[in-house]
Amino acid sequence: MSAVAGGTTGQPDAARRRAWRIALLVCAVVLLLLLAAGGWLTQRVLTAKSALEDAEGVVSEVAAQLASGDASTLPEASEALGRLSATALEQSADPVWRVAESVPGLGPNLAAVRAVAESVDQIAREAVAPLSELSGTLTLDTLRPSAGRIDIASITALSQRAIPAAQAFRQAAARIATVDFTHTVPPLAAAGQRLNEQFAQALPAVDSVETALTLAPDMLGAAGPRSYLLVFQNLAETTALGGTAAALAEITVDNGLISLGRQASSRDFGKDLNAPALPVDAGVAEIFNPYMYATLNLATSRPDFPTAAEIASAFWQRDFGVTPDGVISADPVALAHILQATGPVALETGHELSAENAVSLLLNQIYIETAGPGGQEASDAFFALAARAVFDAVSAGDADARDLAEAVGHGIEENRIMMWSAHPAEQAVLAATPLAGILPTDNAAASVTGVYFRDMSVSKIDYYLRTAATLTSSACGAEPPHFTAQVELHSTLTQEQADALPEFVSGGVWQGKQFKTQVFVYGPPGTTLSGAEIEAGGDEETFVGHSGADLGRPVATYWVMLSPGETVTLSARFDADAPVAGGASASGTASAAAAVGTFGPAALRTTPMLNQTTTTVIQSGCGGR
Repeated sequence: MSAVAGGTTGQPDAARRRAWRIALLVCAVVLLLLLAAGGWLTQRVLTAKSALEDAEGVVSEVAAQLASGDASTLPEASEALGRLSATALEQSADPVWRVAESVPGLGPNLAAVRAVAESVDQIAREAVAPLSELSGTLTLDTLRPSAGRIDIASITALSQRAIPAAQAFRQAAARIATVDFTHTVPPLAAAGQRLNEQFAQALPAVDSVETALTLAPDMLGAAGPRSYLLVFQNLAETTALGGTAAALAEITVDNGLISLGRQASSRDFGKDLNAPALPVDAGVAEIFNPYMYATLNLATSRPDFPTAAEIASAFWQRDFGVTPDGVISADPVALAHILQATGPVALETGHELSAENAVSLLLNQIYIETAGPGGQEASDAFFALAARAVFDAVSAGDADARDLAEAVGHGIEENRIMMWSAHPAEQAVLAATPLAGILPTDNAAASVTGVYFRDMSVSKIDYYLRTAATLTSSACGAEPPHFTAQVELHSTLTQEQADALPEFVSGGVWQGKQFKTQVFVYGPPGTTLSGAEIEAGGDEETFVGHSGADLGRPVATYWVMLSPGETVTLSARFDADAPVAGGASASGTASAAAAVGTFGPAALRTTPMLNQTTTTVIQSGCGGR
């Protein structure tokens, strides 16, 4: 019985031993598989990491080539980038990799690497590779006129490749921007930050190229002749957008062939207040008075270029019978930038117009030289000669393409070159660019305060005016947001110098004893004007004027009477609107309601003066933005 019993109890023991052996075998196999998978995964991660690090350097190289306008080695860079991105993508597409993305701690790192690999691969395939096929023609010379003509065919061919490439780049940048690197290892987080910074730096240029190539063919007359009105702003007589619309010219473009047509001065247009070129907007006229609709040289009074362009276009159509397809504005400082690229140009008068003397010659010296009877006609004729000479120099195509592009870009950045299209689809594209001359309608990118000036002396005295503006903001701080703008106007003239000026320069009203300037301070959207004052200087004719609203913003206005050598300081404070029931703001305006609680870093925009306004922005708590 005991033997039977012992044998019976031995069977479960044997079974248990067999089960343990099987379990150990399974564990060993699983462990080996895990080790193999880990080794497999580790090798793939290292390979992907190495490829992406090398690809980052190639991306920087490609960006530098495109920025420089020299894409001669782009095919080699494209081949290298494509090889590296394909390697990284192949590693991250492995099934083991995908499974491991669900492992806590490890997963976010692997997912981030895969997202980077996919984005870089998209740039390699859809952006860099198509552009590399155009490396022989992918230069700024494509956009440069030659003998008065721009090569439309080359621009069209370039746009067919470059526009999809720009869109692919933007998509890849957006994908990288959505990757959460906060839970990744420090080296990967740093790499992600570098990529995001590279993309952010490149996107404005990508957007500009896409915009230019989208609009260029039709705007250059590929689908039929186009007529543009060129408005030359006189900065010696300041208005909000720069200066009065002193001289104008018609530019015709037909399939890339550019010609300069009729030229005129503001004196060639009617000035009947009872017959405005456009119906008067009562709200705008309340701030700037209705004369801006009836007197062409005041069309630039409002800090909104579409308004000025529509008024100027209406004048040209009414008085000359031609409806422009668009309006382009430039000033003497922008011309000086362009002359830096073209070199000096000779005028029939014997003058030489150069980058160094353009501003002083056009805005002061010529008035001194032509003082006396017929002086205004003589100065108008001189402006016409200067405009034609610069036009001929640019259209000849002798200037270095890169220098010319930089000069125009500089003028655009300073808001000295602006453009408006009468074609709604084109204007919708232009409106989102720095060319538009439009104040932001919200605080998404920044909370912009505007400071603008308008000469009311009927003079050319602003050659001697210096201005400064300081904006102090708590928008990013703990306290309720507010914006305070302090503005200073200073006349550099002595009374003796003012007495020696021709009446056309000093103005006939006050005979050089005083000069009147209007100042307009625009608060950010979502604010209310809470205070405006004259802090120092001026006399009884220096005062705070009408306050109102324009362009979805509160506006403070001032009348400043400045004597030679005098300084006047004024200020305006804007407080954030308090939310009310329903999420609207105290002001009740739609733009303000949308902006409440969304203020960004403060920014200051000013009139592009002859003597550029000195600006200072003081803010705290914006996290370095």
